[in-house]
Amino acid sequence: MMRNLNPKTQLTIKLDKARVSRIAKENDMTSRQLIQLIEPILRETLEKTTQDIMLWIIKYVPKRTGQLRMTLLKSLQKSKVQRGILRFIMGTHLDYAKKVNAMSTAQVRHNSHREHSGKWAYAYYYTHRNRGPKVGKRRRIIGKKYKGPSNYRIFLYDPEAIGGFWEALIRYLKERAMFHMKNAMLLQYGKTKLPWVIN
Repeated sequence: MMRNLNPKTQLTIKLDKARVSRIAKENDMTSRQLIQLIEPILRETLEKTTQDIMLWIIKYVPKRTGQLRMTLLKSLQKSKVQRGILRFIMGTHLDYAKKVNAMSTAQVRHNSHREHSGKWAYAYYYTHRNRGPKVGKRRRIIGKKYKGPSNYRIFLYDPEAIGGFWEALIRYLKERAMFHMKNAMLLQYGKTKLPWVIN
């Protein structure tokens, strides 16, 4: 079954409203005041987790033309903290992303300067001059052929790409978000446990 990889909220971290109200009353403040005190934790979690996820995407998501990585990175930038709720948004509208996700690591990883078939391949490198015709030189190389969107072949070198990248990415997102939130909580409030709702 092909997974839906469209951009949407993949992880939400928020506070249980009933518990927030109780804690606020116990400390002679409003729920909104308590949320304002806690939002810095969510913002720090967002910032540090986003940095981790960006590095993960660049390293492990199959690159092909680089479009898949770029769309994932772009969607991640829409993640935000608003009214005491942290939402991590991520995904891509690229049609081929689901097929790439279904591939094995052996299918997406290119960790040598040889094609899978071991044959010689040609790559074309073009430069553009004043909007004129494409000019460049033809070089004989050993590499994986891929015909890119501009009708030229590019050399694929992607030694750390992994198969089933989407599921691995979502697992990593949850792990890092929990790690950074726990550390931010410890720095701000010691071992105090707040009523987080995570889904």
